[in-house]
Amino acid sequence: MYHNQAKQKGNLLIMSVVVMVVVGYLSLNLFKVETSNHDTVSKEVLGTQAWFLAHSGAEWGLVQLFPLGISGADDSICDGIARYPEMVPKKSGCNTAPAVVCQKLGVSYNNEIIQYFKITSTVVCGTGINQVTRAQEVWAKEIE
Repeated sequence: MYHNQAKQKGNLLIMSVVVMVVVGYLSLNLFKVETSNHDTVSKEVLGTQAWFLAHSGAEWGLVQLFPLGISGADDSICDGIARYPEMVPKKSGCNTAPAVVCQKLGVSYNNEIIQYFKITSTVVCGTGINQVTRAQEVWAKEIE
């Protein structure tokens, strides 16, 4: 069979355009996957920072509730008002201190009132699409 060279001159150009379109499409999808991976890692780091900061806020609330050297609980912080201890590290993604709220709950048991304390610490880290919130709750019981 005889092939005419003049009729096949445009094939290479068409194949080059097709290959460039396919490679461009694949690289665009790879870029989207990488961007999504970056957002996931950012949220994970901010979530871990917020979790530890909320944990620290809950511990701060327990120290305020049960100070060293005092027998029993100092329930003056258990009024349901949020307190913001200064513990935000510099250069972190968390731009606010944890909101620590203590509530006092009395439970009747065998004609006796037992005091329980609920300490809730909430932290918000990040902004916009990368904003995460973590909350930790601690329950304590007053022992006499």
